[in-house]
Amino acid sequence: MISRAVNDGLQEIVDALSTRLERPVLVDDVELRPLAFSSQTGELDAVRTSSILSRHAPDAARDVLFGYGIRAASVPVRIPAHPEISMSARVCLPIVTSGQPVGFLWLLEDPPVREDELALAVTAAADAAAALVPDDDALRRRERELLERLLGDDPALAREAAGALEDDSYIPLRPLVVCVAGPPGDPWAEALDRVRARAPVRHVLTSELGGCAVCVLGAHTALRGELPAALGAAVLVGEGDEVPALREAPRSYRQALTALRVAAGAPSRVARWAELRADRLLAALPDDALEEVPEGVRTLLSGGHEQLVETLATYLEHAGDAKATAAALNVHRTSLYYRLHRIEELAGVDLSSGEDRLMCHMALRLARLS
Repeated sequence: MISRAVNDGLQEIVDALSTRLERPVLVDDVELRPLAFSSQTGELDAVRTSSILSRHAPDAARDVLFGYGIRAASVPVRIPAHPEISMSARVCLPIVTSGQPVGFLWLLEDPPVREDELALAVTAAADAAAALVPDDDALRRRERELLERLLGDDPALAREAAGALEDDSYIPLRPLVVCVAGPPGDPWAEALDRVRARAPVRHVLTSELGGCAVCVLGAHTALRGELPAALGAAVLVGEGDEVPALREAPRSYRQALTALRVAAGAPSRVARWAELRADRLLAALPDDALEEVPEGVRTLLSGGHEQLVETLATYLEHAGDAKATAAALNVHRTSLYYRLHRIEELAGVDLSSGEDRLMCHMALRLARLS
């Protein structure tokens, strides 16, 4: 579904064109879901009938239609009949705005569409683009408002926002995921424009919230992998869990914020909630949790002891195995034992104690998060 105002505008365009051409007219979104259609006169093929009744095109028809390159087309595409899937010949007129596809206008070729009819349909497709996408400033303001309500603390407002976005056909590909990025290498406005340019209209919902860039998008879209590059090489990205519906986006958002705290320690600068382990628990602790660590350990972590900190982290990651630790650090075991003794002296811990090792490990992870 789309909003009533948009629906009314599209329906007027479709009905007017159908009356002029004396043939049925259909407008789909970019995923071939019907947005508006005229009174269906004459014999309809099975594909169009199924599309109208089930609110989406059959999978076999989608494969065939997308195979003709309509997603990248900017001019009408004539598609021959495909009897094997009961599909008649048709003409596809891409509905494009700012270089991005936002839908398709369809005419059945029964009888064949003449050039003068095609010219009228091209004009109608341009009018449909204007109806589907308001001016950029208005669209950005509305997206920010709905995103703030969707991811805010008021469950009632979140449900209302999710319904409004569903009505406007946002994020048609499910499941979806919320990603949070920060800090900005470029102004967020420029970075978010780069993100929007990589996806069809309404396939990503994005804005700046709380100093971070927030993006809601299909979990299996190419844009998800391109997001760090689009936002800027210096940013960190946290991803929440995949969720099946917009009403569950707040949960993915909270997870993404937690993952963002972990991203600084990830080689790719991207952290995904699904891949976090102990960091899920550690990131849930208060920001000042490191202050509860004994003073000696905080002194070790405070700077100037990088070699000892690296040694401690490697030793703990190898479960206290001196041989494996020495090999990982490429040092003789005598040197390793000397470093471990210095760590115990400086931090005031006993590395033979499981309790002290656990505390040191948590302190190291917390220091990375902070």
